[in-house]
Amino acid sequence: MKTPSLKSDRERVSEYIQLIRGKQAEEPLNVAIIGGGKACHNLLKILDKNRLSRLRMNIVGVFDVNPDAPGFRYAKALNLFAASRLEEFSALEGLNLIIELTGSNRVRGEILKLKPSGVSVIDHVAARLLWDLVQIESEKAELERESQRYEERSKKETQVILDSLPYRVMMIDMDMKVERVNETFLGEFGRTQEETIGKKCYEIRYGLDRPCKEIGEVCFLKDRLEEIRGKGVFSTIKEHMSEEGDIRFDVITLSPILDENGEVTHILEASRDVTDRIKLEREVEKSNTFFQNVIQSTVDGIVVVDTRGNVLMFNEGMEELTGHSAKKIADRGHLSSFYDIDVAKENMKKMRSNRHGPKDKLNPTSMTITTKDGDKIPVTLSASIIRIEGKEVGSVGVFRDMREILQMRKELEEAHIQLVQSEKIAFIGRMAAGVAHEINNPLSGIMMYAEMLKENLQENPEHMDDAQEIIVQTLRCKKIVSELLEFSRQSVGKTSSFSLSELITRCLNLLVNQALFQDIEVKMDMEEKLPQMVGDVGQLQQVFTNLFINAVDAMEGKGKLNINVRYNPHAKRFIVRVGDTGPGIPDEVRDKIFGIFFTTKPAGKGTGLGLAISQNIIGLHGGSLRFECPPQGGTIFVIEFPFEFSEPSVEEPVFIGLNE
Repeated sequence: MKTPSLKSDRERVSEYIQLIRGKQAEEPLNVAIIGGGKACHNLLKILDKNRLSRLRMNIVGVFDVNPDAPGFRYAKALNLFAASRLEEFSALEGLNLIIELTGSNRVRGEILKLKPSGVSVIDHVAARLLWDLVQIESEKAELERESQRYEERSKKETQVILDSLPYRVMMIDMDMKVERVNETFLGEFGRTQEETIGKKCYEIRYGLDRPCKEIGEVCFLKDRLEEIRGKGVFSTIKEHMSEEGDIRFDVITLSPILDENGEVTHILEASRDVTDRIKLEREVEKSNTFFQNVIQSTVDGIVVVDTRGNVLMFNEGMEELTGHSAKKIADRGHLSSFYDIDVAKENMKKMRSNRHGPKDKLNPTSMTITTKDGDKIPVTLSASIIRIEGKEVGSVGVFRDMREILQMRKELEEAHIQLVQSEKIAFIGRMAAGVAHEINNPLSGIMMYAEMLKENLQENPEHMDDAQEIIVQTLRCKKIVSELLEFSRQSVGKTSSFSLSELITRCLNLLVNQALFQDIEVKMDMEEKLPQMVGDVGQLQQVFTNLFINAVDAMEGKGKLNINVRYNPHAKRFIVRVGDTGPGIPDEVRDKIFGIFFTTKPAGKGTGLGLAISQNIIGLHGGSLRFECPPQGGTIFVIEFPFEFSEPSVEEPVFIGLNE
């Protein structure tokens, strides 16, 4: 509130001085003081060189009749001109202002008489205004000095704070000139204050000879000023080339410095070299990418969960295994989506214990997981608990799909069983052939004597039936012996090229007119233009005839016989499917139906050699015979033959004379 009134007084004094000085207002004031008393002394004390300079004033002399007056003596001490006679002031060179401090009208009158032309006079009343002006200037100067001292202290304190920071600090004005930096900045760039202050920021900061914008780089002062003003604080990471030619990275934080009108006057930049951190982060990112690629490319399913079972990682192998999307599982999924939670808890107990292997580890364990469609898939699980600084934070599991392995194991077991069965059949066949060969002669004798006995009993009818029964049973034995001989055959007979569809049609034509086929519907589906097949037509006719008769027997003379014939050009195999609509094969005998002498037919109706012989013949042709039992009932026998046939090697017979 004081500043306006003081300013008004000063203006009034200035106007007064201007008024009394006229055209000389722009010239320096050369002042003579009349009256060397206490007021003069105080005025001289206040008007030091600095104040006189600001007021554009020079004291050229002091006049007083009393040489002991304090102002007079002080003027002499200051080597100012001092005189006791008023007439002497007219000799002062350049005098243009007289200040009268005596307060005497007489003295004032004498001054007006004696003063040279063009010299102004201020009496003791007007001098009071000058005194006030000088006082104001004095107070102002003191305030300025105090303000300057405070500003210098603040600058020093601020600089101490800035110098203690580990960051590089730089303050620039709107002309891109550097006004302040801290010791960290100077130390890292190897510069001094003199080499830095007043220089352009792009020169000091990046060693450039022109602004960043002119070389295609971002200039924060020009390009981001509004954003910096709006946000108040702006941070970014800048990539740049060092003077040594290395790529460096700085994290930069920018803040605006505003004036009282809210205008940006300076930009304060705090920066720190983070090249090592960025390089480390990029190496970590590369390692993570490599690690992710390894996990994603792994065939096995890999899952990482936290301690609550929330899924953190779900690789592509697990997607293939379960049908779940990794994104959906990671966003909202839980371990229980595919893993029985009770089994999971049990496995976690095993891992936390050391009774089931190494602690925090789970050795490969067989289990099942559930797909998105609800199917159960057999897998083996290997798992491990994840700990960070000793604290359990989650677990990782590797799920290996066991379907293919189990299928291979099953096929190997079946192949082993078939191999054992084949060895048994081969051994029994060789032995049966020897036995059959030896039995044939006695049977022929029995048959001959039975016929003779029958002729001799022509007149004794009561014994004729007994003789006939002997003949029937002997014929049955000969049939069994004949089948044993056929079963023992270890090679294909005469081979030729023939049409498989014509062979099957011929077999059916021989059977369909029999009473057994009276109520049987035959449905044939044969591929057109089948290639010619090579094999023993007689043996294969026996196979198909046996399969057709077995199918009709299974349907007890009423049902549908389905025959399907195809050729697979990729696998180069003929595929024949013979199906019936009977009750199917009971579970408990399915592993026995290819066994020797096994039959489901009533006693006396089947010998149990038909399927065994058929399998043997198909095997000799390089093919396979298997069966399927659909859920809806019935049985389908599937025969596969290779397109290219090579006869297997023949083993030596067990009994001498077997092939005679």
